[in-house]
Amino acid sequence: MTATTGQRSGGPIWVPFLLVCLAYLATTTGESLLAPIYPVAADDLGLDLTRAGLSFAVLASAIAVCNVVGGLLLRRWATPRVLAAALATTSLGGLVAATSGEPRQFLVAQVLLGAGAGLLYPGAVMSVGTFAGRNRRGFAMGLFGVMFSAGLVLAACLSALGTQSDWRWSFGIGAVFAAIAAIAVLFISGAPRAATGGSAFVGLAAVLGAPTIVGVVGGISQYATVSFLPVFAVDVWDMSEAAAAGVLAVGRVMSVPAKLVSGALADRRGPIHTARCVGVVLAVAGLAWALCPTLWIGVVAAVVFTAEVSALFPLANLLAFERAGARAPALGVFRSLQLAAGAVAGFTVGAAADIAGLRPTIAVVSAVPLCLVLGRAETGPLHGADTTNGARIDNSGR
Repeated sequence: MTATTGQRSGGPIWVPFLLVCLAYLATTTGESLLAPIYPVAADDLGLDLTRAGLSFAVLASAIAVCNVVGGLLLRRWATPRVLAAALATTSLGGLVAATSGEPRQFLVAQVLLGAGAGLLYPGAVMSVGTFAGRNRRGFAMGLFGVMFSAGLVLAACLSALGTQSDWRWSFGIGAVFAAIAAIAVLFISGAPRAATGGSAFVGLAAVLGAPTIVGVVGGISQYATVSFLPVFAVDVWDMSEAAAAGVLAVGRVMSVPAKLVSGALADRRGPIHTARCVGVVLAVAGLAWALCPTLWIGVVAAVVFTAEVSALFPLANLLAFERAGARAPALGVFRSLQLAAGAVAGFTVGAAADIAGLRPTIAVVSAVPLCLVLGRAETGPLHGADTTNGARIDNSGR
């Protein structure tokens, strides 16, 4: 089946779609290795807590900056070439980390790993939206989001392997995986080409409405709420560190069906309606988690909240593609805004919790998803046009 045939029939084009998902899995695995492997690498390289914070900061910053750079590259290069460059950068980052002998080299590796993840995102979302066909885009975005969850799991497995032998093997295997994926995406044919007319950031206004609102709510809920769940479980519920990690892990596992269900519902009822439903569930679950005095109810609510937060990101991606489509730089800015909002919110919640306490702070932040219910409805693609938004199908495979 060719790309153009798939678009006329509205059905998915599975082979290139799955190759893009493989690429996302590889870059996510690379960027996610830092957290689980850091304690072991820190002992070996003499890294302190200051360098830990710096490592996480440069990783996140590299992702945010290269989201935009990746979008700009798509105006000049064919999509498979940009995807391959992103994966090659991730592979290089893994190799630099695996051969690190001192802190500066390890820090450079995090820049490269973050850059690879950032460069991939705009082209990947644009490709997933195109290869999914008009009738299954929501489910496809959900499946694409599952690759992020799978990347977290794979990174955890690789880090566990590394702790049993040498942590450098974790980054080395990740580098090989990314290199294989880089070769694979070069064989993608029928990939969409980014729109090149007008200014570089034409279409930015289109993603600053509903797509950014949904994505920012997801970013705030993820980094300023879910990230504090283990601390909350230990400090407020008096759980052990292992039990707290277990609660978070269950929520992460449940995020997989949550993403698929939200994507499928978006295909039937639309992403705005689905986001509002998720917003209600998040607000109720978040308040129950933070305020309910019964432990088991709070734990169940926290698991539900953790799972449902992940359901917002496929919806945000779908909305962004519907409104920006082939305007790749706008897609990059859209993703960077999510990361920025999450980083600011995470810092703010940490500072507020020191002053007012963790329970009331989490209760306030957990109500943020209600803005999805109260916001003005936006429906349909940008200017009512076809959601490819001027994308050209490239059958050259280059």
